[in-house]
Formats: sequence, structure tokens, C-alpha cells
Amino acid sequence: MSIAPVSEMIVQAPLAGWLTPLAEVPDAAFAGGMVGEGVAVDPTDTVVRAPFDGVVVGLPSSRHAVTVRSVEGIEVLIHVGLDTVGLNGAGFVAHVAEGASVRAGDPLLTLDLNIIVDGAISLVTPVVVVGGAASVQAIAPGRSVRAGEPILKVSVAARAGVEEAGEVLTARVTAPLPHGLHARPAGRIAACVRGFDARVVLNHGDRQADAASLVAMMGLGVKDGDELVLKASGRQAHEALSALTALIAAGLEEGAHETTPKSAAAPAARTAEPVVGEDGELILSGVTAAPGLVIGRAVRLTQSEIAVAEDGGGVAVETARLNAALSAVRARIEQAATSGNAHRRAILAAHLGFLDDPGLIAGAEQAAAEGRSAGFAWRQSTRAAADLFRTMGDPRMAERADDLLDLERQVLIELSGEAAPAPAAIGPGSVIVADDLLPSQLMALDAVKVAGLCTAQGGPTSHVAILAAAMGVPALVAVGAALDRVDNGVLVVLDADGRQLIANPSAARQAGAQSAVAARDRRRADARALALDACHTADGARIEVFANLGDAAEAAPAVAGGAEGCGLLRTEFLFLERETAPTEDEQLVQYQAIADALDGRPLIIRTLDAGGDKPLPYLPMPHEENPALGLRGVRSGLHRPDILLAQLRAICRVRSKGTVAVMLPMIASVAEVRQVRAMLDVAVAEIDGRAPVLGVMIETPAAAMTVDRLAPAIDFISIGTNDLTQYALAMDRQNAALAAQLDSLHPAVLRLIAQASGSAAALKWIGVCGGLASDVLAAPILIGLGVRELSATPSMVAEVKAVVRSLTLADCSRLAAEALSQDSAEAVRALAAERLGALVQSRAVGAVA
Repeated sequence: MSIAPVSEMIVQAPLAGWLTPLAEVPDAAFAGGMVGEGVAVDPTDTVVRAPFDGVVVGLPSSRHAVTVRSVEGIEVLIHVGLDTVGLNGAGFVAHVAEGASVRAGDPLLTLDLNIIVDGAISLVTPVVVVGGAASVQAIAPGRSVRAGEPILKVSVAARAGVEEAGEVLTARVTAPLPHGLHARPAGRIAACVRGFDARVVLNHGDRQADAASLVAMMGLGVKDGDELVLKASGRQAHEALSALTALIAAGLEEGAHETTPKSAAAPAARTAEPVVGEDGELILSGVTAAPGLVIGRAVRLTQSEIAVAEDGGGVAVETARLNAALSAVRARIEQAATSGNAHRRAILAAHLGFLDDPGLIAGAEQAAAEGRSAGFAWRQSTRAAADLFRTMGDPRMAERADDLLDLERQVLIELSGEAAPAPAAIGPGSVIVADDLLPSQLMALDAVKVAGLCTAQGGPTSHVAILAAAMGVPALVAVGAALDRVDNGVLVVLDADGRQLIANPSAARQAGAQSAVAARDRRRADARALALDACHTADGARIEVFANLGDAAEAAPAVAGGAEGCGLLRTEFLFLERETAPTEDEQLVQYQAIADALDGRPLIIRTLDAGGDKPLPYLPMPHEENPALGLRGVRSGLHRPDILLAQLRAICRVRSKGTVAVMLPMIASVAEVRQVRAMLDVAVAEIDGRAPVLGVMIETPAAAMTVDRLAPAIDFISIGTNDLTQYALAMDRQNAALAAQLDSLHPAVLRLIAQASGSAAALKWIGVCGGLASDVLAAPILIGLGVRELSATPSMVAEVKAVVRSLTLADCSRLAAEALSQDSAEAVRALAAERLGALVQSRAVGAVA
């Protein structure tokens, strides 16, 4: 295949400013050339002009970018600023529409730089060739330019009639992939193809996959040195094929990024080495997944690999067997999902979604068509997807690998024709010990007899960890291989609060643990007895203790447990595990049910926090190298204003005797708040409703440091300590290898909270709705930093209230001041434990006297 340049054309500067090399743009996609080749202009004027004679072929509703195609077929994208799509059109006036013919120098857009600068990472404007070129040469970057000056020289590629004939072009390339075609190289291929108006199919042996699909490409089974046949069709088939061939031949940068395939093994948790005491104690360290302290007998759970035959009995037979097994497992899960708490139902709903996933089913059917048995085909399909999830850099997907393996096992048991194995027989006070647990294993156990959980693998946000927390069962995860040294039946102390499992505890250790458990039980009983009372400090300061809710079913039990309102309604329960967005009326029914259950207590509704670790099939997002830093939180809502507006309208229609509030997640700038405020005004006007209170979550260091700028546009702030911690410490909170170090009591996080609280004194309230609000050691520190509303896990509301009642504001302020001066989270926790023990005890003595 050859592509010969037949002519050249000049691209003119679309606006005046400083011309800079594309590599210096502070955005990886543009700087790395993933969007296209070109230059960038740091603008000094406000009018974007056509860079040549042509047709406008792209103008999104956000008007932050415009694409023009020349008569030669060259397509140039002018992207005004970085991260400006979130402005949703604010600051941009379009003078043209898609399909309009333009002459060089004609105005395309007028910019209001005062508005744009507030919402943009940078005003630097990439000007990139996204199609039709054989080569692109920047003309003397690093200088000042006027609009209309030449900035790019482009060689136009001959397309040899592809567009007219619709022919399919073919190229062969050897793939130098040391670790095969896994997630990273597949993602690079997909990103490359997205830049062209063409369809590319990869062929490997008798298998093929669309180059736009990561799952399909990973299913090809490409190994290092394998030959791929690439077939391209469409208007830019030549360009796409040329670019992709070069990309694959160059090795997709695998040698520079990977030395071991991520799917081969999960990263080992950075836990301390086991300690053997002189009295024979074995002390293991792990990561807290659910708090608590318990003494019990270790019950080891193991599961053997289910053997399946590789060869099948024919395509029709094996396909029918697979479909029957899927139907049987689906029926059981549907029945199980009719009961239990919201967390259990949500997890089972996710499992049902997997059973109906067309990709998984298609993968298994393809393997069956190749002569494999139903069991072998299902295992091959689920494990390929599980490996993909572990390597996608998406926390939610990584968590779901275990769910896939759970479903794999359930379907294989059904295919075996044998009865499902009976749940492990456990006695009262059992501490479950395992290499890892599947959600179905835990749900099958007698919850009354499970005293605690300890696993060698797993993470603090896995579905097993979520289930354990919902059950009120202490859980420790990521303990490591040393957990194998804990024998079945031995006495153990599981101290999830202290992040330790102690096997064969000494008599003194047992006595201390028993005393601590008894004291904890008394505290809990006392706390529950006063749970319904309003919460005040010992010197009378009002502190509201709310509950975080996940759906309507949790509201009434939370109120019965002492919650004085809902400080965070996670509305994702309405949007996840479905193919279309919920309607305004569907949302209203759920929000109103929660408001009714709260009976006039405050209800703070967080708008959809999609993207990142919460992908939605009807809200497609562009490929992101780091989803945690991409289109998530409020950015995803502004990306799809139709979905956000429907949610705002539903919230405005809620009727309650108490406060109804809208809370925006992942705010980083005032511009984002202003955009949503404008949409909220529209929603109120459209339904002639009552405007809800508007607040933001402080989850980014940027927001924490600029609360004084946010304050005029909002009514309250609520600090989301989970994300604030990961961004402040630059540690992925879904990474088990970092979980032991990711503690929200780190002084850096506390200082951000202090700064945010100090700047928010004039607001209606200052709250915390992250994990720290449920931590009895942290609650007094937060109050000392200025927080006056804590929204905790419903099961912790009573205990948080009890701790607050035992302290004065002065106690909290002194503790907070000392915490800010510590040098580690461990030091803060030790300080809080020491101070709170003494303070709580002195208050109790004073009350008795």
C-alpha cells in the first residue's frame, strides 16, 4: 500500500496570539499527537476565523471547538482552550453552523475570555489536522502571530478513489507485543482509529475484531510476533490504515510502559511482615474494609477449581446447554434480589447485568462455535473480560473482576448438573479466613454466625467489603500470603480498627480484647438509647448528624437509627444497571419517597456522579488514560446537560416540609457552579417550582483552596473526604497496594479541610459526607476544624452522636489544633485515641459524681 502526496496547502492562524509547538500544550492527548498533528495558539484576541476556504464539518453544541474541511479534503480542528467543553457554550458565540461554506478569515466564533478563563485549564488553543493529510509541518512555532498568517504546511494525501469506490484496503503488520494485545495497546489502537472517518477491522487467524472495541481486540488472543491483517474502509481508510500500521509496527510503546502484564497478578498489598511474639502470637497486618473488634475461631474457606472439558458435543448442543444454565442462574439471582439490604440488591442487580451482557455471551458462543464445551467457552469469555477489567485503569471495572469470577463459578456449577455445594458449616462467632471471597459465598453464609472476615487478597472497596460493612461485620483485607499460616479452628482476635489479625492470642491479649468488646457493646447500647435525641456538644453547641443514603429503602431505618436528615443521597442507584437514563418522573417518585420517609428532615441530593468508576451505557465517554481525572462528577453532567436538567427538574418537584438541596460533585471551578446554577434556574422556571438550596462537594484540592471564591455562588459545602484524600495524596483509593497509606486523617487532608471550613463561615452550613464523618476518632477533629454537620453511614449515626455529646467545642478545637501539627495519619490517630479516651472517661466520671 502506498500513499503519495499530490499537493500542498497552507493553514492560516485562526486567531492572533503566541504560536507554540503542540508538544508544549498542557494536555496529554494533544501534546502526544493522539488527536492530530499541528500547533497551538495562546490567544490575544477574541475572534476565531476560518484557516482556509472550506466547509464547517464540526461544531458541537458546546461551541468550544470547530472543524473545517478544505476542498482538498484536509480537516482542521480548532479547539479553544483546554477542558472548555464543560462550559456548555458559556463564553462562546457561533457565527456559522455545520455545513456552512466559509472563506479564509471569515469569523467562526467570538469568545468572552473573562468567562472562558474561569472554566478552562488553559486558553491555549490547539490547531490540529485531524484528517486528509500525508504530512503536517509547523511553520516557525515560538513566535507571535496575527490572524491569517501561515502556521502549518500540509501535504494532501491522494485517496485513489476509495471514497468513490468504497473499496476495502488491506495491510499486514507483525505485532511486537511482549505481553500480547491487552488493555493498554488495545486502547492505543482504539484511540488511533477514532481520529479517522474510517472503519478498521483486525484479523488474527480466523478471528476478527473491530478496532474501536477494546473487548473485541483483547479477545483475538494476539501474542508477541503474531501477524495481524488490517482491513479499512471509508472516506479516510488510507489515512487510518497508514497510521495504525505504523503504530502497531512501532510496538504501541509497550516496551516503555510495561515489564509485566497487569493481568498476570494483582499488586501485592504493602502490609507489614507478620510478627511472631514470644508467647506464640502471630500478628498479621492488613487494610480495614469494615471497622470493629471481635474474638472468635478462624474458619478457613477454600474453593477448588471446577474442572471442565475443553471439547464440546457440537455447537447446537453446547449453545443450548449454556443458555439453559444462564437462565437457571438468572432465575436464582432474581429471586435472591427480592430481599436483603440495598447493597445486597445492588450487587445482585450488577450480576444480572453481566448475565445479559451481549459481549460475554457472544464470546462464549464464539468459543462454542469453535468446538469448545459450554463450560470451557463460558470460562474463557468471563476470564478474558475479568482480565480486561483489571487492566483498564477503571476502579469500578477492576472491582467487577471478582463478580465475573463469581458468575463463572455459578454457571459452571449449573452446567455440571450437580447440586450447588452447601454453604460452609460455621459456628457462632466464626471469623472467616480465606485467600479471597466471592460475593455469593458471603451471602450464602449464616450472617448471624459470621463475627468477622479476613482475606489475603481483596480491597477495601470490593463488593465483599461493602457487604461486610452493611452486615456490621469487621473485615480486614489485603493481609497477604502470610494468612495461610492461620490454621483452621485457632482462636483469633480480629482488630479491624487497628488493622491487625492476631492468631493464638495470649491470655492478656484475650482479656484486653474481651474487655474492649464489652465496653464497645455498652457504648453502642447507650448510644442507641439516645439515638433519637438531637445532638449537642457537652457545652450545648448544635451539631447535626445526618446519614448517607443509597436508595429509598434505607431512609426509614436511618431515621429510626437517629439520623437527623440525609446529608448525601447517592442518586447513582437510579442510573446504574440500566440501558437508558431514568425519566424525570421515575426520579421524582424515588426522591419523593425518601423525602416522605425523612418527614421534614433535610434532604441533600447529589447530582449524578457518573464517569470515572461509574460508567453508564447511555452516557458514553471518550477513552481516558486516567478516568479519575476525566469526565466525572459534575463534568459528566455538563457533558450531557439533557440528563442533568431532567434530574434538576425532578429535584425541584420534590415536596417536603424541610430543606431540599442540590449538591454538585467533583467541583473544581466557579464556572461549573455558574453553569449548573443557570440550568437550575431554567428547571425552576419550566416547572414553576421552588428553587432548592444549592451546594457543592469539596473533593478536589482546587475547590478546598477556593471556597472563598465559590461561596458567593452557593449556599453550603459538604466535604467528600474519600476523593479529597486520593487527590491530595496522589494515591488511587481503589489500589490495594496503597490502601494502607490512604488515610483521610493525614495532616495534609486535615489542613485542606481547615482551609475550606475557614473560608466557608458565611455559608448556611459546613458539612462532611465522606468516610471521616463515620469515624468516631475523626468526628471531634472535624468539629474542631469548623464542621457543624456530619453525614455518616446509618449504622454509625448513634455512635457519632454519643462521642460528640461527650466533648465540648473547646475540647474539639484543641484536638484539631494538635492534629494539624502532626506529621502522619498514624500520629493523628494515636493522638485522637489517647485524647478521646481521657476526655470521654473524664466526662463519664464527672457525670457520675
